[in-house]
This record gives sequence, C-alpha cells and structure tokens, in this order.
Amino acid sequence: MRSIAAFVAYIMLAASLALGAGCSTISTADAPTPSPGPVIKAGLKAVMPPVMDKRSWPSEDTGTADPNIHIFAPGITGQLRQGLVGSGLFAALPAPGQPAAAGINDQLTVTIGEFSLNTLGNNPWSAGSYILDGLILPVFGVVTVATKGEVDTGAYLLPGTRVGTTLSAELAWGEKGAKKPILSRGYRVTVELGAVSQREIMAYMGGTSSEDGVKIGKVQGMKALQELTAAISRDPNWLYLNSYVRLARARKVIENSVDPVARMQAAQSLLGLLSPLPYTPAEAKILRDGMVSADLRAEQVNELRANYLGVTEVKELPAGQKLGEAQAEKLFNDPAVERALAQGEVINQTMGLILSAMAPITPKVKAQAEAAPPKTMVQIPTLARPTMPDPVQDFPGQKKASKPAPAAAKPKEAPKPLPLTPRAQAMQDQLIGQLADALKGQPRLQGVFVQQADSAVGPLWPVAKKVLIRLGSPQAKNYLAKREAS
Repeated sequence: MRSIAAFVAYIMLAASLALGAGCSTISTADAPTPSPGPVIKAGLKAVMPPVMDKRSWPSEDTGTADPNIHIFAPGITGQLRQGLVGSGLFAALPAPGQPAAAGINDQLTVTIGEFSLNTLGNNPWSAGSYILDGLILPVFGVVTVATKGEVDTGAYLLPGTRVGTTLSAELAWGEKGAKKPILSRGYRVTVELGAVSQREIMAYMGGTSSEDGVKIGKVQGMKALQELTAAISRDPNWLYLNSYVRLARARKVIENSVDPVARMQAAQSLLGLLSPLPYTPAEAKILRDGMVSADLRAEQVNELRANYLGVTEVKELPAGQKLGEAQAEKLFNDPAVERALAQGEVINQTMGLILSAMAPITPKVKAQAEAAPPKTMVQIPTLARPTMPDPVQDFPGQKKASKPAPAAAKPKEAPKPLPLTPRAQAMQDQLIGQLADALKGQPRLQGVFVQQADSAVGPLWPVAKKVLIRLGSPQAKNYLAKREAS
C-alpha cells in the first residue's frame, strides 16, 4: 500500500511539474491593442431616451443557465447618462419630458445587443485538468456517467477557463423625429473576470437559479458599463459630429433632388471638409494593426507612400516620408493615428457624395405590375361523338403535335443618364476644377480619391476620370494608365 501511495504521489508531483513547465508553451498571448486616446471634451447636448435592451430572457422554469447580466434598462440608462456627462463628452443628457430637455433638438439613442458573462477561452490550467482526469480515471468515469457528461472532474476542480463580461451597444445620434441617424457608432467591450473552474462557472453563469451568479454578474456588469463609457468618451468620431451634420444635409439634397444644379451646389458646400490628412485610412489601419510586427508595418506604409508620391521603389522616397521600425512602433499608440481614421471616414463620404452629385441622373424604371393570368373557361362536354378523327387528336404511335413556343419578350434597354443642360454642364466643369484644386499638393487626399475612382462605374467613372486628368499628379497618371490598360 505504501508503494502504491508513493507511486501516486510521484505521478501527482510529475504532473504538477509538467503543468508548470508547460505554462509558457500552452498559453498564447493576445495581439496587443493600441492604448486608448484622450477623453473627448465636446460638451454635446442631446435628449437620451431609456436604453433599448434587445437581450432575450429565458423563462424561470427552464432550468437552463442564463448568462445575462441582471442589470436592466433603467440601471444601464442611469449609469451611461452619468458616465458620459461626467467624462465631459456630453454637457447634458436629459430624459424626454424633463425641463432640461426643452430646446434640445438632438437625440441620442442607445441599444444594448449583448450584456452577459461568457467563457473567453482556456489557460494553461486546462492541460492540468486532462492530466488530473487521467490520474483519477475511475472517478472521472463515475462522475461523467452520473452527470450525463455535464461535469468534467478535472475542469471542475482546476481553474482552466477564462470568463469575462461582454457588452455590445449601438449609439445613434440624430434629430428628434428623423428616420435616419446622423452618426451611428457600435461598441463592444470585454472585461475579463479571470480563470475559474467548471464549478465556479456553474455558479457564476447559473443565471436566475444562482444567487452567486447574479451578484458577481452585477459587479462585473458595472465594470463593463464603465469600460463602455470610457470607450465612447474616447472615440474621436464625436469630434467630427458637425461634419456629419453637413454631410447629412447635403446627402438629403443629392439623393432626393432631380435638379442637377441643386445637387452640385449641395456638393460644393462640402469642399471645405477636404482638409489635409496626416495619415490615410489605409496607413492608419496598418499602423494600428497589432497582428503585424513594427518592421512589417513600416514596410507596408512605405509602399503606400511610394504609390502616393508616384515613385517606383521605396528607396526613392524622400527621407522625411520614409518610415522606420522605431517610428512605426511609436505610432502604434499615437492618438493622432486613431483620429486620422475618423477624419478619413468623413473625407471618404465627402468625396463619394461630390462624385455622386456631379454624375448625370439616371431615371428610375417603375416596376410594372404583372398581368393577371387569364381566367380558365369552363368547357361543357358534348355527347355527340365525331364521325371522323379530329386532326389534332393523339393516336397510338403518333407523336403529339408540339405547340409553337411563345415568342421571347425583347429585353428592355437599361435607362440612360439624362444629358446635362448647358448650365448644369458648366456647373459640373466648375466643380471638377474645384475638387481637383482641393486635392492638388495633397498626396494622401489624392490616395483616398483614387480609391473612390477605382470603385466608380457607370456614369460615375467619366466624372472621376475628368477629375484625375485635371489633377495631373503622378499618382493620378499612374492610376489612369493602369485602368486603361486593364
């Protein structure tokens, strides 16, 4: 007996040493994420209705685990309202009907899609659970059978699972009563609770049947709400809210008006949004990609810059434009790069609307209602039998006469764009020149426009081509040559 006990103790010691040695090989580090930027002190004002909670709640008598955090719409609304005003992003977020809401024409709507405790993956202790199951195989088998496979003995005892709170929310800013929001932003935050065992998971995520789960969920849920408030308050897109308002007003005219002059005048009002970019959206995405090493980030950005400047090789880049590994590492956490992403989205939408306004209008074809099938006539059988066979009657061994196929309907020609009036043509020429002037000397803005031109088809492409020709930069000439050759 002593020898068996010593052998078991030796195996347990070896397993623990193996587990400790395997920690560095089993665990995988998550890709680094950029540091959050500064809090936006915008002092916005909007009416904030109660949060809309789209979570589904199981019935009390199902007996299944409920991962939903037991913080409901009133509590979520109060916490977000207090946090967003406290951060300085908002100066006031009154509820509808409150005296403070008088005179505020904007509205902030918040929708919660997910707010729950979830398993996030395994940690090195999960390997120890397999080793423990092997050491106590008889016990593992009995427990598995008794619980119908719901309990893994090793996982029940060892903290091999990572658990955290996941919270997703959609924020929409717009005028009260409007059908479409002016700015819509989605957020998803995860707050990790730590490593837990299966026993703790059953307690934490037991939902309505677990008092511990409800308590822990509320504590973790408040942390997640604080993280959500921080993510919203640091989002640089809110700095460009006035730009989105201008875009919304111009879009309303461009999409609904049939007057080409009015459409292009609305587009003219957007030229002031084409301010210089410190980084293009493509550059910013590369610089903030934690899955790529700093040297590769620098290499990819340099290739983009070579294209912007019209040089054939990266080594031909000016010294001030060539990015090194140390610079790429530093820019990974630079808030200016994140802000460039937000500014780039505004410029993308601006250029798209200007191009759309300059293109001739194509009339819409109204869908014709399908003709109703003819009513079937009721045939009354006759009693008299014909003395001679009917020429169209089928006889044994004779092929059935085939009916002539109906003539195929001629395909309707696609509607062609309406020609511009002389006044509209003059307006288009003027706007093409103004857009080209706004892009001259700005290779990054030109890079964004080239991407817009690359997706331009139909009546949009001739307009984009005229802008590129008027621009005449190396980048524009290279793109025109490639597109004409393809």
